[in-house]
Amino acid sequence: MKPVLCLALALCPSIYGAAQGNWVPSGGEIANFGVADIATNGGLGWISERAEAPGYFSAIDTASYTGCSDNANINGYVKKYGNTAFIFPVGTGSKLRTIEISAPILSTDTYATAWIAGNPSANNDPTSPFQGAHSVNAVTFPIAAVSTAGQWDWQVGNENNLGNGTTGTGEGIIIKVSIPDMTQFSPTAGLRLVGWNGTSWIDLSKSATATGNTENNTLSGIMIANISAIAIGRIVAALPVKLANFTASSSNCNTLLNWETTSEINADKFIVEQSFDANHFTEINSIPASGSFTGNIYRTVVAQPLGLAYYRLKIMDKNGAFVYSPIVAIKNTCNTNEYMQVYPNPVSSYDLLHLKFSTSYQGKAELSIFNSVSQKMISNSIIIKEGINLIDTDVLKLPAGNYFIRLISADGKLIGIVQKFIKQ
Repeated sequence: MKPVLCLALALCPSIYGAAQGNWVPSGGEIANFGVADIATNGGLGWISERAEAPGYFSAIDTASYTGCSDNANINGYVKKYGNTAFIFPVGTGSKLRTIEISAPILSTDTYATAWIAGNPSANNDPTSPFQGAHSVNAVTFPIAAVSTAGQWDWQVGNENNLGNGTTGTGEGIIIKVSIPDMTQFSPTAGLRLVGWNGTSWIDLSKSATATGNTENNTLSGIMIANISAIAIGRIVAALPVKLANFTASSSNCNTLLNWETTSEINADKFIVEQSFDANHFTEINSIPASGSFTGNIYRTVVAQPLGLAYYRLKIMDKNGAFVYSPIVAIKNTCNTNEYMQVYPNPVSSYDLLHLKFSTSYQGKAELSIFNSVSQKMISNSIIIKEGINLIDTDVLKLPAGNYFIRLISADGKLIGIVQKFIKQ
């Protein structure tokens, strides 16, 4: 085991090392020989330098850290010496992203990690080997994509990488991580723990190991040698439907969607989704799948306002897994009656609510938002023009719930129809 040099006074009875306050500089190390409660250290943050030669909070043999939470975690690198199971309490300082490892083989085995938030393609892994960007587009089958939420830098003691006399390649160790919210990335069954081998992300899970796809569920895998980072991936989904085509065309000033399947295995339904920015999609229709082994032909007519709209199919199987079809776009140039569309729906606190409508009216109007018991929550005076209008409204301060948006002209007449939306 690497000898740990004690250069500073103890921060608590079991922690010694080279640091300033609760910060470990590059090349420094604070050693924990017992049990350190992260939550009771005088409110100080636990931070180590993120560099090619990081600073480390180190746990020796059976030492551990307790009191870990989103508000109490180590923003930087944690190192573990010895052959006992261990939980690395790493995170961002305000978000905990633990890694748990099973017991290594040798007492000299040493491992270190840190959570690096953000897209691995742009947020560099600072340590060798394979330091730098790890493209989320470089994947090996069956991995189809890698989450941009972040990655864990993974360091091993093999060849003294973590100090003189340290060992360990990581091979055979069971890794379990606490995941960010992955509901928009993959169903639970499709999640996989992935490792960066210098050229691509590879599957470490080999099967469905996630306990869920929401915040703080766990995902596990078995480590192999020559991995320098760990992230969350998803596998190539087995399509419940073989889609031969998906097209959009105009039909009496509306849009006609057609699609054909050549086989349907365990298929449940097709959810038709519409968007006006190719980013925020809203469900507008649901059509049961026929379940035919030889496929089927489907069509549905949807209302489309003037201008460009985008459509896709969310193809669901009976187990709740889903895949998306390619996106098709079509422009409506008909002179239809007034219309109104609100999106995204549901809307989150981080999105503006967009109200798109066409009208023959021009001048002042009042845009009002009411809650489910008819209380007026927002009221804005706006100027609208004849033709197509797009109004953005900030709904950050609205609590979660159901709401109605209404547009009234200066002479008291309703423009379009009252629209319902959900605030998440």
